[in-house]
Amino acid sequence: MDIRRFGLVIIALLSAGLVAGCRKSQPDLNQSSDLPASPKPEEPLAETVAQIHWLGKKRLAVETNAAHLMSIWRLPESETLGKQTLDKLALAPWRLLKGDAATNGAPTALLRSLLYDLVQEESYLEVRNFTNQPGEMVFAIRLDKERAGVWQTNLAAVIESLTGSRVTPTNGGWSLKDNGVPGLIELIRAGDWTVVGLAPEQNRLLADALARIQTKRVPFSGPATDDWLMLALDLSRAARALSLNWQFPADWPRISLSVVGDGANVQTRGELNFSTPLGLDLEPWNIPTNFIHDPLVSFTAIRGIKSLVSQSKAWKNLELGEAPNQFYLWGLGATPFQTYFAAPSASASNQVFQLTQRLLEKGGAWLASNAIGKFVKLDAGNGVRWSGLPFITPVLQSVTAGEAQFIKGGFFPTVSTNSSMPIELVYAVLTPTNLVGYDWEITGSRFDGWTGVGQALRISFGRPRMPAGSAGMIWLRAIKPRLGNSTTGVLMTNPRQLRIVRGSSIGLTAMELHLLADWLESPQFPRGVHTFLAPSDLPWMRSQPGDASSSPP
Repeated sequence: MDIRRFGLVIIALLSAGLVAGCRKSQPDLNQSSDLPASPKPEEPLAETVAQIHWLGKKRLAVETNAAHLMSIWRLPESETLGKQTLDKLALAPWRLLKGDAATNGAPTALLRSLLYDLVQEESYLEVRNFTNQPGEMVFAIRLDKERAGVWQTNLAAVIESLTGSRVTPTNGGWSLKDNGVPGLIELIRAGDWTVVGLAPEQNRLLADALARIQTKRVPFSGPATDDWLMLALDLSRAARALSLNWQFPADWPRISLSVVGDGANVQTRGELNFSTPLGLDLEPWNIPTNFIHDPLVSFTAIRGIKSLVSQSKAWKNLELGEAPNQFYLWGLGATPFQTYFAAPSASASNQVFQLTQRLLEKGGAWLASNAIGKFVKLDAGNGVRWSGLPFITPVLQSVTAGEAQFIKGGFFPTVSTNSSMPIELVYAVLTPTNLVGYDWEITGSRFDGWTGVGQALRISFGRPRMPAGSAGMIWLRAIKPRLGNSTTGVLMTNPRQLRIVRGSSIGLTAMELHLLADWLESPQFPRGVHTFLAPSDLPWMRSQPGDASSSPP
């Protein structure tokens, strides 16, 4: 067995398992209280590159601050989706490592029992990197004596099935040394914890975790907190530590995240730390208040995006000149399809004209191979619409408000109204001087909008729709009445750091919930999403979208 790929599967199962069941201190990934202050010259420099601490569903069930979240989690629809997801995950190691056929006769039921514990019980994962050496990983889960015995037996059977090797009993557990790719897997019972270690040879991180359990009764460093979920991750270094062939941009950030509750809402706090300055131009906000009006169910504002958009391949290929530095997105509640956007640009008129010409000249041939409908020049004004689609009519145009020009678009004809944009949203954006992004929504109402637009686009591109009778969609409809407001702020606290603050009913926005359901319904879960991997339910399409060799116009 390739020990590196096994490490990837363990991480994927842990992360997805926590999703299936669903900041008072955040660690510094460059420091660890368990590391020697001045290592001996012959000792490699150690660096903690990943930490995940999950409090467990059992602990949340007795916390008053988790009352609303648990009321959602206990719904029959939540239980059904969770069961479906764990059933899929139980097949994943064999499918990912050996192919679909390997699931026949595999001890998937034994793994399924362990995955259930991942959701229910407190657990901790840590990855440590060493200079010029492969890294080490440790996973610990708090279990009673009976469940600890199940883990010792079941995990051994799972690993033996995956590796073709036999584990060797040890004092308090077992170990397995792989002869193909040098690797050591160990399971040890320590106090209330069952600890699994993964390393090329001797596991120093495992020894540290066992020492912590002996002295502090917990496997993690630092003081215990009441955070429901804590994550600190340097993904690029963690991938290197486990010798995973993952490619990341050169300045991929270090991520820290914590999740707690206040009874009615989930409070999420996070930080993105970059190695170089972001170079964001936080120019004064230019909110298109002339276009935005009630009945609003969502509003998003982002600034400082010029450098990011300009460097993207898509923008470079368009050859439209200077990219916009701000972007606004909003949704109305009158119909599910009323989603609109605007971006201020001094060259908006010329940029939209160029895009219109390109779509009219080349768009027809591209649509014939990739989607349905046709591009039509607007009868009045500068712009184009995509006609012939079900339920929606995407429009792109240039508009003027005072002295400012905007690139504006949407999925539904604009409806005039005398209602103005709520002044509270304007103040929320203008007040913080270091605000990079702001998002507000009524999540239950916004869910209808993203679902409607998403399903219409799937039909338009010949992609399979999210089945109305799927566990994911049934779950979304069941939790919709329990979802209130969600507010997210992104602040630039220094040139190399972004801080994210969110208060929401369930921790996710309507779009994120829709994407989550799309992922959980993937026929190859945890790989991909249903939209791209499920067979098309639209047989009238002449060709499957994406099969055409042509590029978008």
